[in-house]
Amino acid sequence: MTLTRSEVRKHSTKKSCWVIINNAVYDVTEFVDSHPGGSRIIMKYAGRDATEAFQPIHPADTLEKHLTPQQSLGPIASEASSSQERPESRNPKQKPKASTQRKAKLSSIISVADFELAASRNLPPGSFAFFKSGAEDEYAVNWNQESWKAIRLRPRILRPVESINTSCSILGTKFSSPFFICPAGGANLAIPQGDVLLTKAAARHGILQWVCNNAGSTQQAIADARIPNQTLYWQIYAMADLTITEREIKQAVELGYKAFALTVDAVRAGKRERDVRASISETEDAEEDEEEEDEDEDGFTKGPAVKRPPVWSSFDWISAVKWLRGLTDLPIAIKGIQRWEDAALCMHYKVHPWLSNHGGRQLDGAPSSLETLVDIRKHCPEVFDKCEVFVDGGIRRGSDIVKALALGAKGVGLGRSFLFSLVFGEAGVNKAIRILNHELETTMALMGVTSLDQLNPSYVSVLHALPKRDSH
Repeated sequence: MTLTRSEVRKHSTKKSCWVIINNAVYDVTEFVDSHPGGSRIIMKYAGRDATEAFQPIHPADTLEKHLTPQQSLGPIASEASSSQERPESRNPKQKPKASTQRKAKLSSIISVADFELAASRNLPPGSFAFFKSGAEDEYAVNWNQESWKAIRLRPRILRPVESINTSCSILGTKFSSPFFICPAGGANLAIPQGDVLLTKAAARHGILQWVCNNAGSTQQAIADARIPNQTLYWQIYAMADLTITEREIKQAVELGYKAFALTVDAVRAGKRERDVRASISETEDAEEDEEEEDEDEDGFTKGPAVKRPPVWSSFDWISAVKWLRGLTDLPIAIKGIQRWEDAALCMHYKVHPWLSNHGGRQLDGAPSSLETLVDIRKHCPEVFDKCEVFVDGGIRRGSDIVKALALGAKGVGLGRSFLFSLVFGEAGVNKAIRILNHELETTMALMGVTSLDQLNPSYVSVLHALPKRDSH
């Protein structure tokens, strides 16, 4: 059945809510109240074309996963292409506007941190807010970066360093460098097909991409973007409907993903106020239903740019590992370790600890991965012999990577930095990787080491007095 836009506009209430996506009409009435991003954003596009809002933040198979065939009502009539029938989706007042500051150029970038400034100028405010935001007062976000200053390097001199070898093995696969692209959602907010561009850049430089479960491109599309012999790893969120996650894991195995990371620090969504404020600003022009209370029980207005469906929150160590091992015998990391005691449990259950506080986006005041890394070195150093330890959070320099490796980490992840670099497309990601590689090699040479296996705790010292919190 072919529908007209005038027919669709009649269904713009919570009792009957239709939307148009990619020239097809969907009845999302039953999904309004359960939408992870809240009902406000759906009601903004009720009875209208939601394609421009939907595409950047949802994988192509989202509708297939969450809607029944009966909720797909059919194509929109050809009149959809006429300018008279599309004013609502093209109204410039409703489209996020990029910053009015002068846009940054790729040639101006000389450090990874520069990409953040460029993104603040080049991205729409809502997209930048999603990338930048942390939990509550963003203390944990700032501390992630500041904490690396608590480590001092202890170089050796008069050692030949004619060539530097940065290659390493991560969970059984060899890569050219020990840093990798973290699973971080929202890449398509920076540029269409952003996740696929990350895959292509990782291939070009021989580094690992740990693919985000909440990627804007499908698991299949990212796998298809690989070059021969390129290895990808997959991030797992255990959805409240575990059958969805089980299908994803089985499909990932079939597609050739070679390792997994179960993210465990997000049983509830952190309160990311910067992101929510930006979302509220972008939806202020939407007509509100006076009967709707678009707040949760804590009075926290919903509406971040990218949200996940509810996750399974009943796992303990035994049930989580048993569930995973029932699905795959590939290497498994547990992402979200924030205490040495839990790293020791990873060792006990024969999985790998990934030290992370979710980029400071979940629990404000959580320890940085560096603090946890130091605690493991102090309280249970045997973890480094029996597990591969990964870290992320606040890494901005090649010297930060060297510090982490010297303390025992096997791989070092960066998330936001690569998202910010996507404002320049694949070329931006390529430059970010080149910058990090150059800094890594320079730091190693000045430290008097020529390969990563030479690094050990003797090359660093931990300051007794931690740096003060950054005032901004």
